[in-house]
Amino acid sequence: MDGKTKLAINFQNKSIFNISSIFSLGFILALFLFFSLACSSHLQEAKLYFSQGQEHLQRYQTSESRISFQKAKEAAQAGIKKQSLAQLYVIKGLAEVQLEEWPEAEKSFSLAYSLGFEKGEEWAAEAALYGLAQSLEEFGLTTLALESYSHLLSRSKFKPVTILAAGRYVQIKLAQILSLPPQEKSKNLELLLEQIRKLLKQDYHLGYYHYLSSQILSHRGRYQESFEEGVMARELGLPSSEIFRDNDRQLIFCYRQLKKELPPSEWNNFSVLYHRLTNQWGWRDEETPSWMKR
Repeated sequence: MDGKTKLAINFQNKSIFNISSIFSLGFILALFLFFSLACSSHLQEAKLYFSQGQEHLQRYQTSESRISFQKAKEAAQAGIKKQSLAQLYVIKGLAEVQLEEWPEAEKSFSLAYSLGFEKGEEWAAEAALYGLAQSLEEFGLTTLALESYSHLLSRSKFKPVTILAAGRYVQIKLAQILSLPPQEKSKNLELLLEQIRKLLKQDYHLGYYHYLSSQILSHRGRYQESFEEGVMARELGLPSSEIFRDNDRQLIFCYRQLKKELPPSEWNNFSVLYHRLTNQWGWRDEETPSWMKR
């Protein structure tokens, strides 16, 4: 074989090698792009479902919100099967918090942390502690549960857990306080109110904290303040239809109490304000919200 023939063969082989290499690299890039797009698609889908869940909550559509949060979780899981991304684990964890699946949420946030989400470790710990507090409460270990809720109330930086812990803490404390002698009862209610006011200073826009404040003020016999906090809670929004309706009942209770207690001139002013508000809310009359059966 002469030199020209060898050169041709070598050149030909080299060309084949280069084409094969380009094909392999192109194939790999195509696969990578496919999986990246798939993950991106699942991430967008998970975000969309989670956003829909939040919208349903704002409309007090509890069952619809749970369906959306479940779909958000499933979309995130599908994306994770393609590629483990911190964002997918975060969305999955947030959906699990809404579904109150605490062990699963803890795991999701821990995995998000391992993939670079800095808050994941803290969120995982707080989700785990809230889940533990719930279990302790179910087993009748109220003191330990209360300590856990108190810790989360004062130190948690994960807002969904802080809000839930505040609700459980106030409910347990009220049950304990209302059985105390009058003087101790008054003192402890004031201390409890101060704790909620600290939360209000941080997140004044959260209707749920105003709702809790309204409940405590009512037990203190401060019905006008309780009513005002209830109005704030209603206007800012509440976490569920059950709490929304309970807040309306509280407004009606305050209305009845103030009708008994206020001097005529003050009652007239309050009555004008009350009727203006209830008309704005679409109530049938001063004691019948639109959701209440006649």
